[in-house]
Amino acid sequence: MEKLRVDDFEIEKNDWGYYFTSCINFLEQESEVLLIYDTEEEGSEIELKNILNKSLEKINNILEKAEKNKPQLMELLKEGDYINLATDWVEGAEEVEGEENCYLIDDTKVYIPITEEDFEKSMNFGEIATDIYSDGEIEDISIYITFEPDYFAGHCIECYIDENGNFFVNGLAG
Repeated sequence: MEKLRVDDFEIEKNDWGYYFTSCINFLEQESEVLLIYDTEEEGSEIELKNILNKSLEKINNILEKAEKNKPQLMELLKEGDYINLATDWVEGAEEVEGEENCYLIDDTKVYIPITEEDFEKSMNFGEIATDIYSDGEIEDISIYITFEPDYFAGHCIECYIDENGNFFVNGLAG
């Protein structure tokens, strides 16, 4: 994984503070990174980049560890029965006439039951987000997993990554 750098980020002010946005190749996919700095104070570009730099040391370290933990994430998703849940959701889609156990999701034929391999191949790690603070501290990192085809009809699976790079599944969101 290539590390995030301060210069990779766009900084945007909003009503609550600042958004820092960039992209990263995470688990072999392009993912958006959103860092939120909640402050009412106006910050200079130098101050904001300094805060971002302190936070990126931790974020890069955590994401590097998490990249090695994809098997742990898959195990959590299996234990949480998300593959069977995806199958249940797909059964609510339009059946393909003349094909047994086949449903149409976004113009893609999906056969049920969904296999572990198909489930894993369909995963997209669309957004990685966390709150950052002026001292460089961060919250647990959130990651939102979507699927292509969209097994969960516009919903995603929200996960957290702790400071050791371990995943925790929070559930469906959206």
